[in-house]
Amino acid sequence: MSRNTLLAYRAQITFFVIMVLYPLYSTLSNAPASADSAADYAVGVLWWLFKVLPLLLFIPGLWQRSHKASAWLCYLAILAFAVLVGVGASPIMIIAALGLFLASMLFTRWAKADAAQASEAQTNEAPSGSDEANPTRDSH
Repeated sequence: MSRNTLLAYRAQITFFVIMVLYPLYSTLSNAPASADSAADYAVGVLWWLFKVLPLLLFIPGLWQRSHKASAWLCYLAILAFAVLVGVGASPIMIIAALGLFLASMLFTRWAKADAAQASEAQTNEAPSGSDEANPTRDSH
C-alpha cells in the first residue's frame, strides 16, 4: 500500500468514526430533563442506531480495506452530506461527511491504482519456460 493510499485510509477511518460517534454524543448529552430512567436513554441509543446503521454496514469492507466498499461509502457520504446540509445539521457533521466523501474517493482511486500497479508488475515477470529465458535452445 502506497503512502498516499495509507493516508487516505487513515483519514477515511477518522471521518467514519466521527460520523458514527458524534451523533451518539449529541443524543446522550442533550437528553431531555425528564429523562429519569434507563429506558429514556435506551430510546436515544436506538434512535442513534437507526441514524448510523447505514454507516455500520461498511465496517467489514473498511476492515478489509476494500476499494469497492470504499466506493460505496463514498456514495453514502455524499448523500449524507446533502441531507445534513438540507436539514441544517451541526457543522461538525457536515465537515465530517464531506471529509468522509473526499477520503473515500481518494482511497478508492489510489487503492485501485496500487492494485493495477501490482498486477502489472506481476505480468511483466518473464515466464521461466520462454525462449528468452533459455538462450541455449537450438532454433531451426
